[in-house]
Amino acid sequence: MESSSNHNDAWHFLTLLLDASNFSAVITDANAPDNPIVYVNAAFEKMTGYAINEVIGKNCRLLQNDDRDQPDRKLISMSIEKNAPCEHLLRNYRKDGQMFWNKLYLFPFRNDGQVIYFVGAQLDVTSEISMLATVKNTASERTRLIETLHTERNRIKRLSLKLLNAQEAERKALARELHDEFGQRLCGIKMFLDRAQSDMDADEKNLLVLQAKDEVSELIALVRNMSASLRPAKLEFFGLEATIYELLMRLFKDGPNWVFEYTDLPERLPLEIEITLFRIVQESVTNILRHANAGQVIVEMKRGPANEEITLTIADNGVGFDASRWKEVGASTARMGLIGMSERIELLGGTFVVKSAPNAGTCIAAVLRVICESD
Repeated sequence: MESSSNHNDAWHFLTLLLDASNFSAVITDANAPDNPIVYVNAAFEKMTGYAINEVIGKNCRLLQNDDRDQPDRKLISMSIEKNAPCEHLLRNYRKDGQMFWNKLYLFPFRNDGQVIYFVGAQLDVTSEISMLATVKNTASERTRLIETLHTERNRIKRLSLKLLNAQEAERKALARELHDEFGQRLCGIKMFLDRAQSDMDADEKNLLVLQAKDEVSELIALVRNMSASLRPAKLEFFGLEATIYELLMRLFKDGPNWVFEYTDLPERLPLEIEITLFRIVQESVTNILRHANAGQVIVEMKRGPANEEITLTIADNGVGFDASRWKEVGASTARMGLIGMSERIELLGGTFVVKSAPNAGTCIAAVLRVICESD
């Protein structure tokens, strides 16, 4: 009789304590088959959506629905068999099917040294788990962005170095042209003038002076062409379309036939875009004149999809070449024209493609991302 009284006192104390708590609590009968629920408090009903009469006599696994493949369930069963307290995280489901993360604290309740109940304190930690996942995702994204930034910095460093090398190559070519063209022609003019100072009749002197004037005129034209190639003033004053048209007129005056299309693009583009596209066209048509033996050339610039791209295509019907390894061949033979074009485009975040085959002509395509505002 005393044992029964103690049992009732313990039950009354325990339920009174749990009724007053603001966390979800459940009591199961440790001595009945399958540990049925014998008590839940109001916080349990609020958290799970189940009323007390819907869960009494049932096992707590009803909160897991069909989501039974959870490692912690086996650990809980082992703790119950050993009458040991435990702490685990479970995916539980409310009556309406909504999943929530349940932090379960389970401990045995003894009376006269015998375990008579298991008491479970349950906390809905869904928000904490979600925040933790967000923090982990944010950390992963931050790590990814840092790695991407590091990769981009290295790429820009490599491109900058290549650009410096290309600039040095251009300076070397300019120095060679100054030496070969200007040096020789100036020497020729000096020879004409020296001879004109010697003893000879007036007609011969006049002829030498005229020859010297012709050489000076050709040098002036050469200087103007070089100046236009190095930094075309028309680009800044008249824009890309007019400057490329003038370039093609000047370089292709003796052939080949050519077509230039500037389609659906604004009159002016950002200066760095204009300079890059001009250089690509300039280098390409120079290569065509030197190597392609082409009869027809097409230069096309147009607006890309969604007004966010500019595409440049330069195609010829010349002799072509094996373009399968153009980067490797260009680097190994010091033919840096295509490589220089590619690096200019890549430095602005664009793409550069070369298509060619022997006796099948060549097509160069470059795409730059830039917002094209409508005129």
